[in-house]
Amino acid sequence: MSKLYKVSEVSAATGVPPATLRLWEQHGLIVPVRTPSGYRMYNEDDFARVHHIVRLRSVQGLNLAAIKSSLDDMARDPGEQLREATPPPRLGFEIRRLRKEKQLTISALAAKVDVSPSMISTLERTSRGASVPLLRAIAEALDVTVSQLSANPDEIADSVVRKGEGRMLPYLGKGIRIRELASGPRMMDCQEWTLVPGAGSEGFYCHEGEEFIRVLQGSFEIEVDGLGLSTLNEGDSIYFESQRAHSWRVVGREDCILIWVNTPPTF
Repeated sequence: MSKLYKVSEVSAATGVPPATLRLWEQHGLIVPVRTPSGYRMYNEDDFARVHHIVRLRSVQGLNLAAIKSSLDDMARDPGEQLREATPPPRLGFEIRRLRKEKQLTISALAAKVDVSPSMISTLERTSRGASVPLLRAIAEALDVTVSQLSANPDEIADSVVRKGEGRMLPYLGKGIRIRELASGPRMMDCQEWTLVPGAGSEGFYCHEGEEFIRVLQGSFEIEVDGLGLSTLNEGDSIYFESQRAHSWRVVGREDCILIWVNTPPTF
């Protein structure tokens, strides 16, 4: 079951006052669920929708009627959401929760991952500004995996995952979408990655374990320390030890779809 958040949590994570959230609800921009007691509760899709509304108002200057029209257009063209996706605030929310659980200040976490405190603060507040290597470093500093930054680690996917099903993982950058095909206390992370042209890791990173990647569609370029630079096309695959620093990006003009397996679950 998707985690639900109180209006106060949504407001704190997005910077949108509760009164404004209620106004947007009145205009049909967001539709939170109601508890039997009448309290509003928001899921991850609501979080992402709030972020998108903020962007439409602050960047494009749209009024509420125009925003409603834009949201309706997105619903009719779900493929466009991949390219224009806004990060779910849950990512920042979980980083902040885990940091406080470990009794780390923002400055202390920033020092552990070698970035400025302002970058951690912005990431916690907006879920924006993190490359794959930075998220990997933050996860390691908090003793979790990147996958666990957005989900209950005890949550286990069904043994059979149908097409289009599977839990979506946190935002890792524009044009990167990850669907988890197996999760929980198991020996492998099995994921389906969908990447738009130009999407990439924005740097090298490494971690414990082993990795296997198979390209289902498109062209994928990966550089692995000791193995060199490889361009993988549809049907190609690669195996390497995760301790080897690696970086990657999509090449070509079409979306790239991968099956990516990590063992043990360390990404």
